[in-house]
This record gives sequence, structure tokens and C-alpha cells, in this order.
Amino acid sequence: MQQQVDFASTVPDFENVSLFGNHIATETSKRVSRYFETSGFSRWSAIYGQGEIPPIWRVIRDGHELAIQHVVDWVRGDGNITVLDAGCGTGSLSVRLAECGFEVDGFDVSAPMVAFARYITKGRCERGEPRFHVGDIAALDCEPRSYDLVCCLDVLFHYPYAEVKEMLTKLATLSAHKVVGSFAVRTAMNAFWMEIGRRFFHKRNRMTNLHLLSYDQVEQILYRAGFKMTRTKRVKFFFYDSFVFEAVRRS
Repeated sequence: MQQQVDFASTVPDFENVSLFGNHIATETSKRVSRYFETSGFSRWSAIYGQGEIPPIWRVIRDGHELAIQHVVDWVRGDGNITVLDAGCGTGSLSVRLAECGFEVDGFDVSAPMVAFARYITKGRCERGEPRFHVGDIAALDCEPRSYDLVCCLDVLFHYPYAEVKEMLTKLATLSAHKVVGSFAVRTAMNAFWMEIGRRFFHKRNRMTNLHLLSYDQVEQILYRAGFKMTRTKRVKFFFYDSFVFEAVRRS
């Protein structure tokens, strides 16, 4: 029988603060944190793991893997760079970037997720393992242009536009060159299914609220932060539907 590991207990108490400061989190951030530290941890550590999972979860795993592959393909040739993986979850993107030879810092609002990321990535990267921290994107307090590349993959789904605007702007200040991320696409069909979920699934049974964004909204946020959208790819795999983007700092 496989030994059960209490991942949450492996994160020291002194690390349960923001990577860049200890600011007061938003209500959305608190809700996301509670979810991913309780029932959400079991769900998403399974989805992003390697074991057998229900078919509906498999769709999310495969869609997320496609998004990761696009990011890796876009940045693989960028040379020896420093990377911040914001909202790293179980470290699936962080470890892929570390395998490319990048120096990677990953952080997530969920202490159990961070502990799980450390556990499953240990010894996997011959060229240097990612460093994982507990931190909240919504509470960033940091020096500008700290990294060559900032990634935020499949994280903005959980936040309303006003908070996405602030978070993405803060993340952009951290990047000296490039920002890569994804968001849930606003389409008539996605809005329909989101409304079905809101009406027929009790709030206590939902993971977090899904928030849809348009391409124009994200492009404007990045442009005002000094970046130009250079590459995009819509990743649609059954009900998994995200828009992966690359933005480069304007000269």
C-alpha cells in the first residue's frame, strides 16, 4: 500500500507568508486559498498528478498539459533566464521550465500545493530544481523587473476582472522581458455553461467561481503595463477552453 504523505505539514510555519511581502489578501484570494488548502488540494493534486482519475478530470489534465507544452515551446530557446511561476500549483510548469535549464522560482497561495510540488519534483531536474514558496499573487510587494520571464498559467480563471487587472499589472512589473499566461475565454457557449454551473451546483460543491475574460481586456492590461502581445494560442479540449498568451516588454 502506498504511504500517505501529509504534504501540508512539510511546509514550515515561517514560510506561510507572501513571497514578496505580507499584505492583506483580497476576499477572492482568501476563498481560493481556503479551497486549495482543503477539498481542492485532493482534487487538483490528483488532476495534475500521474495516477488514474475520472474521465472528466482527465480532460482538465490533458488541456492543462497542452497549455504547458505551448509555453515551453515558446520560451525554450530564450537562453539562461530567471523565471517566476506565479500560482505554480503542483509545479507541473515549473519543473518543465527547470528542465530547459531555467532558474525557476514558483509560488502558490496553497501551502499543501507547495509541499506537494516540492515532493514530486525532488530529484527530477538534473540542471537545478525549482524553488517553491508560499505566496499570494494578490498581495505582491516586490522589486520591479526581478525576473526575465513571469508565468501565470490557469490561475486568472479564479479572479474577477478588477482583481485580474491589478494582479496582472503587478506581475508585469516583475518581468524584465516577457510575460506568459492564460485566461478563460469569454464566448457565448462558455458563458452559458458558467451560468448552468451557477444555477444548478450549490456553492459549497463548486471549486471556485470561474471568471471569463476577453482578449481585448487582457491585451489592454498588458499594454498599459508596458507589454505587447506577441503570440496567442487558444487551447480547446472538450470543455477545457483557455487562451494562452505571450507578451514582450515594449522597447
